[in-house]
Amino acid sequence: MRNLLVLVAVSLASTSAFACSLAGAELFVPTLKSWERHPGPKQSDETAEGDYWERIPVPVVRVIKVSRGSAKPGASCDDAGTIDLEISLPASSTYSVSEFAVYFRVVSGKLPDAIFPDVPLVGEVKDGRMRIFLAWLDGHPKQQIPLDLHVEAFMVANDLSIGMSTEFNVKADIGG
Repeated sequence: MRNLLVLVAVSLASTSAFACSLAGAELFVPTLKSWERHPGPKQSDETAEGDYWERIPVPVVRVIKVSRGSAKPGASCDDAGTIDLEISLPASSTYSVSEFAVYFRVVSGKLPDAIFPDVPLVGEVKDGRMRIFLAWLDGHPKQQIPLDLHVEAFMVANDLSIGMSTEFNVKADIGG
């Protein structure tokens, strides 16, 4: 009986830790198999502009929402900052966004925590767009710094080929 009471007490005390689930991106696991490139314009017309094989497209990144933490660490999800991103491909690309992962690199700005991991990510793909949701320990507004990040994004294929990058900004004042 005593063990049952201890188990119930521990469960109730740690409920807030279990209540926070911020899934929204997965680590990319490349197969390292040859990536199937699409034909470029030069394959059908030697005089056409463009390449023989279509290049890995430059991602189109849109920052949907940035939220800042509002409580001290340990207060369930209230201490988390979040960034919701939407990644798509240019209309001219014949590829699907689901054929790639996205690698992010912070070019400038001060990070409050490791917001962007050092590995490519994949997110849920719906209607030709990939959503990636990132979270970090942001803490109480008294401990935060304003976000003003300049970030580079690259598409990564299964054989670890990378495309040209695009750049975007993440800006947010401290929470309140």
